[in-house]
Amino acid sequence: MSDIKLIYIDLFCGGGGTTTGVHRARLSGDSCAIVACCINHDENAIRSHKSNHKKTLHFTEDITLLYNTSRMQKLVSHVNSLRKQYPYAQVVLWASLECTNFSKAKGGLPRDADSRTLANHLFPYIEVINPDRIQIENVEEFMSWGEIDGHGKPISKLAGTDYIRWINEVCSYGYKFDCRILNAADFGALTSRKRFFGQFCRDAEQIYWPEQTHAENPQNDLFGRQLKKWRAVKEVLDFSDEGESMFDRKKPLVDATWERTYAGLVKFVAGGKKEFLLKYNSMSRSRKYIAPSVDSPCPTISTQGRLNLCRVEFLQKAYSGHPDSKVLSTDKPAGAITTKDHHQVVFVSAYYGNGDNVSGIDKPAPTVTTKDRLALVTSKFLCSYNFKDKAKDINKPCPTLLTKDRLALVQTRFMDQQYGQSKPTDINRPLGCLTANPKYNIVTPQWLMNTNFNNIGSSIEDPAQTITANRKWHYLMNPQFQSKGGSIDRPCFTLIARMDKQPPYLIEASAKQDSTPSFVKVSGNQIVYEVYDTDSDIMKKVKEFMAIYGIVDIKMRMLRILELKKIMGFPEDYVLIGTQAEQKKFIGNAVEVHMATALVEATAQGINQFIKAA
Repeated sequence: MSDIKLIYIDLFCGGGGTTTGVHRARLSGDSCAIVACCINHDENAIRSHKSNHKKTLHFTEDITLLYNTSRMQKLVSHVNSLRKQYPYAQVVLWASLECTNFSKAKGGLPRDADSRTLANHLFPYIEVINPDRIQIENVEEFMSWGEIDGHGKPISKLAGTDYIRWINEVCSYGYKFDCRILNAADFGALTSRKRFFGQFCRDAEQIYWPEQTHAENPQNDLFGRQLKKWRAVKEVLDFSDEGESMFDRKKPLVDATWERTYAGLVKFVAGGKKEFLLKYNSMSRSRKYIAPSVDSPCPTISTQGRLNLCRVEFLQKAYSGHPDSKVLSTDKPAGAITTKDHHQVVFVSAYYGNGDNVSGIDKPAPTVTTKDRLALVTSKFLCSYNFKDKAKDINKPCPTLLTKDRLALVQTRFMDQQYGQSKPTDINRPLGCLTANPKYNIVTPQWLMNTNFNNIGSSIEDPAQTITANRKWHYLMNPQFQSKGGSIDRPCFTLIARMDKQPPYLIEASAKQDSTPSFVKVSGNQIVYEVYDTDSDIMKKVKEFMAIYGIVDIKMRMLRILELKKIMGFPEDYVLIGTQAEQKKFIGNAVEVHMATALVEATAQGINQFIKAA
């Protein structure tokens, strides 16, 4: 303890994220900082804090009132006694100011004017304690602190005016200032929590910042050190706790929950890839056209404006009274549905010949010879890209699914040329000559592809194939805003204080058949998904997705207290007192522990080096 470099006073201490981070900080294996006092108005927060940090002096007080009481002298006396005990240590006033009425998580709700002025109540503490350093943690939007109108809404043209005024007032006490936006995941945390950190220090001192240790896409830093990859939140998730099926609940889930669930399924199960880019007049040096992916950087933007985002969908009627009505946009009403389905994607193929080998069915057929060479071809077929497999008939059984998933939903798009010397062409190749009378159609079939050996897939119009392996997909659902959630292979999204009302969920999409919802019927080797008239549009989309990917159930549960604690860096045995809602509030309000440790260690190390150099 003789090597203590920093003595902290922790305002707004909450459940103890900052204090835990300070006490975890080490230099050469030894403690380098202690927390002398902590203050918070919430009784259970202080009780939780005291249960884990017994040597710290605790005050269950509102910081706006404490400095006007006799108990303030008790705080100052305790700090001064520690100054005598550690004469080379610097005193740091840490303030994790209330962020609710700055944060964008507040949405369009009115702001509380008193909450936005809590930073002004630091001045009495600065005058009485005379700290060597002041460290501030808040949301990024703290820098936009400005006046609000009569309806509690920030006045945009005055954004940041109060923030700048406040910085200048603190500096008038003899401090200099610096600030940064830091992401906790860059310092080894299990959450990608971005926060504003501001530091004040005496003019004779220096401000120190921690060095980044992790990165989303690791590479060497400016000093040639190899950064580590962001830690995955799945390290601390209990996958044995599957939760409850989202279907057949006594109280059905609202459509907003299903919307978030569906968005997560598309992003984390299907990969989220639905679009591609098309360049009108472009090909590679090998005379081949390669469509750019939307997952890659955009190609060079030329003056001709040759880029388009393509999503091709249309209806083609097999027969109709008027030729122009045979192809319909999906943005318009479909044609009349008759007893015989005539909405499909078809064309006529000639087996051989030097002329029009592929013809649209709305045009005259090629010459009919004595030897039959014509066939009606639908745009549904099966493809396997594994080994030497080729296209297969969709009328045959789907293959068995193994533990290594080799089935995928394939959307194939190709150009149907109604005349000419060429056959249907890949959209990744240059288009043929455009004539005054366009002769091209884009065909987009859908089917399930099985990539396992010589097996085949199946049409999405048919029941899903046999599910034999216990496949599972997991992701986190974020109830905030319109978020699609988070991957379990990445740090968790930012946890908020209102987790009792907007809790994060663990979603599990499973192919396991031991228990299925009522709308899933398993018969022999087939699975049938029933769609009811009472299903909402989003429910129908979810069921369709499940059929395509062979998902038989989707389970959901809230993240547990233990998981939330670990995500925020608290140790497993950390004690929190209060209801489940209160404990979640303490966790969401806390400073991420790894981030606090990194900042404390950087400051202590900088002071240590400064002393040695002097």
